[in-house]
Amino acid sequence: MTRVGAASPASDTLAAPSARRAVLAGGIGNFIEWFDYGVYAALSPVIASLFFPGGNSVAATLSTFAVFGVGFVVRPLGGLFFGQLGDRRGRRTALGLALILISLSTACMGLLPTFASAGVAAPLLLLLLRLIQGFSAGGEFTGSATMMVENAQTGRRGWISSWQQFSVITGTLAGVLIVTAITDLGSSDLLESWGWRIPFLVALPLGAVGFYIRFRMEDTPHFEALRSTGDVAEKPTREAVRTQRRAMVIAFFYTALPNIGFYTFLTYTPTFLRNEAGLSLGKAYLVNVVGTVLYALFTLVVGRLSDRFGRRPILITHAVAFFVSAIPIYLLLSSGSFLVALVVQLPAMLIMSCYSGPGTAGITELFPTRLRYSAMALPYNLSSAIFGGTAPFIATALIAWLGTPIAPAFWAMLAAIPTFVVYVRMRETAFSELQDR
Repeated sequence: MTRVGAASPASDTLAAPSARRAVLAGGIGNFIEWFDYGVYAALSPVIASLFFPGGNSVAATLSTFAVFGVGFVVRPLGGLFFGQLGDRRGRRTALGLALILISLSTACMGLLPTFASAGVAAPLLLLLLRLIQGFSAGGEFTGSATMMVENAQTGRRGWISSWQQFSVITGTLAGVLIVTAITDLGSSDLLESWGWRIPFLVALPLGAVGFYIRFRMEDTPHFEALRSTGDVAEKPTREAVRTQRRAMVIAFFYTALPNIGFYTFLTYTPTFLRNEAGLSLGKAYLVNVVGTVLYALFTLVVGRLSDRFGRRPILITHAVAFFVSAIPIYLLLSSGSFLVALVVQLPAMLIMSCYSGPGTAGITELFPTRLRYSAMALPYNLSSAIFGGTAPFIATALIAWLGTPIAPAFWAMLAAIPTFVVYVRMRETAFSELQDR
């Protein structure tokens, strides 16, 4: 038996094909999950008019993002459920169930009646499906991160796990692209009559493919090594709270700023550019698409660099640069110039990639295999609920309250402080073997 605190022998025998399969199997669920988030955020003006009609556009937008945020409220519950399942029965089992729930709930959103035909039942059904999506998402991100990192060799974990963030970003991009295509090829009437349903329905065939891929995948070598010696935790969440408390607190603040950045700089951008900069919806989507493409490419490059230079220096750069540049970036985005909004995507997405590149590897490496899924799922999903799910709502509310388009920058700058402290104080994990116990 491997001694307590030691790396597993499996860490020296991982093959490149295993890592590639893990990238595909882990990434497909993330893609679908954030495809839905991208679609929902991009369609927020349409959803506001179809499900929350009224004379006040700000109130309708707030209602739309409130429902968006509600999905995050149940994510910690999903994290508890799927974390327990993943640490006791295996990563593959937990991720397969999460994928089924995500795919079905997203597809059902495309079948919903609108307020005009069903009255108050329409937003209530929308709320219910967002709750199901949030619950399943509670196990998806942390499970896929665990699968990728546990299949990667030391010295390549940053690179391999950056593909997880890549799948998140490209899922969001695909959601925005399909909405953009429907907007450009059709008309606003087409989009509001039935065109908005198409992106949600696409999740069903994607989910079927993803389910097939995941269940052809073996569990991770690190988990199988634990299972073969009978060292799988019986009550992983309880054990994690008792033995991994410091790492869990670090994980909570670790993702505070990145969550705000992702859900304001990316998913909220089309709404911001339309409402605050006065750009047309088509131009707002185009700016978002360019930014997302840059973000995806930068993420892979920075992920590989983190294997060479470490996670901490790049993460610290992320927090500092975000704090310094948040106000200038929002000022430029709200200038009303399409060209300026387009150009500012370059520095904004480079700063964001300083988290998305090393971020997944860094948070996953904090925990031992025996408790990794559960110990990471609870703080990560709590942080996502508090900082990520509320970000578009808080951004809209702050702008209305303070009367300035740069108001969301203040919230991001505030979150940058504890995140920076965590990055400075955390240990460097890039060059060490994964710990199994």
